[in-house]
Amino acid sequence: MSQEISASLRARLALERIGFAPTHSLGQNFILDEALIGDIARLSGVQEGFCVLEVGPGTGLLTRALAMRGAKVLAVELDTGLQSVLQAVLEGVPNASVVYGDVMRLNLPKLLAEHFGQVPFHVVSNLPYYITADFVLKLLTAQTEPESMTLMVQSEAADRLLARPGDESWCALAAICMFCCERERLLDVPRDAFTPPPHVDSALIRFEKRASREVDEADKADFIALIKSAFAMRRKTLVNNLSAARGLDKARAAALLESVGLDARVRGEELSISQLADVFETLKKGAL
Repeated sequence: MSQEISASLRARLALERIGFAPTHSLGQNFILDEALIGDIARLSGVQEGFCVLEVGPGTGLLTRALAMRGAKVLAVELDTGLQSVLQAVLEGVPNASVVYGDVMRLNLPKLLAEHFGQVPFHVVSNLPYYITADFVLKLLTAQTEPESMTLMVQSEAADRLLARPGDESWCALAAICMFCCERERLLDVPRDAFTPPPHVDSALIRFEKRASREVDEADKADFIALIKSAFAMRRKTLVNNLSAARGLDKARAAALLESVGLDARVRGEELSISQLADVFETLKKGAL
């Protein structure tokens, strides 16, 4: 019997032993299919020596699969009721450790430094769906970003995170993701692949940190703030959004847009990342 199959059986037995009842509000929909777990680990690109952050390990099957690929894995789990299950599944896996707490409240930079030092890290997670947008934004706006993120998310969330200018789902979060990362949809996953099945289908997506970006790294936070401003009021013109967010006189804001070849009536959601970068650079130079 293979290690992956024994791990899956061990997880099921451990769940039964404690009479575990998944909590809907915590997004506890587990993948217990060892073949799918193996696909996720493989598609993540995780290799020997990688440092991997996993959020919401659940039963620990993905944690184990990543560790078996030679990665050093740090899993953050909110539900302490899963402690005995994780101990059973991760028994004999020294390169995987679990910290219990809310990843959105933990001092993540400190935690990563304690476990990984200054080594670049990757993220692989079957994310609790209710934290998807906030978690992705937290990581992309951090001073130290992950080298890659492979995430199982709700299918509609994947549409938003992967949206491009002109798409119905194009939004501030999608623009920030496009600015920070190369993005791809790896796998569509039906709801019946989970235990218990959620009410929606899912998708495995992967983000890879871009080697070069439209603005300097030192200006990243300010540029992301501009992106948020551009999308702040949907269907409003960029002039109105810049005026509201930055206190610019509307005539001067219109002149700024025209100076970079944009119509003063353009809306923020109509612009590409490079066009938003042109606006940012003009604002930065004070060329109004």
